[in-house]
Amino acid sequence: MTPAFDLLPPGPATPAIWQLLHYSHSPLPFLEACARRYGDPFTIRFAGYGKFVMLASPDAVQDVFRGDPHTLHSGEGNEFLTASVGRNSVLVLDDEPHARQRRVLLPPLKGERMRSFFDAMQTATVEAVQRWSVGRTLGMIEPMQQITLRVMLQVVLGLESTAELADFAGKVQRVLELGRGRHGLILVKILPIALLQRTRWLPFYRRMHDLDEVLFAFIEKRRQAPVAERGENVLADLLSASHEYGQPLHDQEIRDALVTMIFAGHDTTSVALAWVLEQIVPRADVVARITDELRRTTGGAPPRADQLNQLTYLDAAIREGLRVRTIMPFVVRLTKRAFTAGGREYPPGIVLCPCNHLVHLREDLYPEPEKFRPDRFLERHYAAHEWFPFGGGSRMCLGMAFALYEMKVVLSTLFATVRLARPPGSRSTPVRRGIALAPDDGALMTVVERRI
Repeated sequence: MTPAFDLLPPGPATPAIWQLLHYSHSPLPFLEACARRYGDPFTIRFAGYGKFVMLASPDAVQDVFRGDPHTLHSGEGNEFLTASVGRNSVLVLDDEPHARQRRVLLPPLKGERMRSFFDAMQTATVEAVQRWSVGRTLGMIEPMQQITLRVMLQVVLGLESTAELADFAGKVQRVLELGRGRHGLILVKILPIALLQRTRWLPFYRRMHDLDEVLFAFIEKRRQAPVAERGENVLADLLSASHEYGQPLHDQEIRDALVTMIFAGHDTTSVALAWVLEQIVPRADVVARITDELRRTTGGAPPRADQLNQLTYLDAAIREGLRVRTIMPFVVRLTKRAFTAGGREYPPGIVLCPCNHLVHLREDLYPEPEKFRPDRFLERHYAAHEWFPFGGGSRMCLGMAFALYEMKVVLSTLFATVRLARPPGSRSTPVRRGIALAPDDGALMTVVERRI
């Protein structure tokens, strides 16, 4: 009888360690080369991680996103993230523990609670841009990091623009700068993470311990404060939350949730902002339409919160930027029992991977997919299995609505206050930066003119 694993789609026959190294060094070329050679779907093997089946068919992706979360585990597939976000993070949980965490974390990241942070987002952008002198050339990632981290610390911890916020921001940045290497996926399988987490001799864990110390002290301080003085922020929500039998969340659970939101909500959004600028700024026609839309909507000034919904072309340009420039190439679902996707049955123990990078390059969905054309998002609606830079199904990124809203606030404010240009000959190539793909040059821009 043919073993179930032998029935997987074709893929490269090279050793699993070589495939992991190849992907770590050149993720997008590796995936695209496999798709050209083996078709859709295809199987790749990563040493220490198992067998990954890449899915680029929208029907197969839809099946996975609609699948029973008890059958398809994402948390187990993200287990390597526990070194930083902990074992109680929504990123590494499955089943009811995952659903419980989502219920607590989602409210501040959507609706009126989300929109209440408009002023914080716009103020952070204006203050960052004010430091840019005309003629200066700088990478966009660093200032975008400063903006998104400041906003996220206000959203998550309720910090205002104080020395305490600056101290937290510095500690977060010191941790993340050591976790943004190209070969992190390899190192977490080579190093004894469970043992190293308790040490301080490695710089990453020493800095993680430094952050944890101030974070646990801050949690205790807020826990002792009257409820009315905690404000509206994620930490206040977590301190008021309880499990099904009434037990409050313990400090480690709260810490893991806070670190997850600060790390993921700040880092990926700053990379996305840099990529979208890298796509928009060199295209005079796109910049002109964004500028004209701002002029018609706001008179050319930074928008008010109630004007943001009228910036439909900017919204389309953001979505097109997220399609063209991949931040996370695929999402993962570990099969706990047999599962059928795209008409093909897969055995337990396989990691099914809806691959947004390959879906976003499909000619049948996106004619001339290599072209940056925001109008395609004004001409039709793309379903959740056709455009999914934030994942999908029950594991869709908690911060999707918040990230898109923040990007729109930041970019509309930026285009209203300054004119940028790409330096002659500039070219940004995607490289691994932790688990995200970022521009190797930081998305260099030159400040041409200040409008305000």
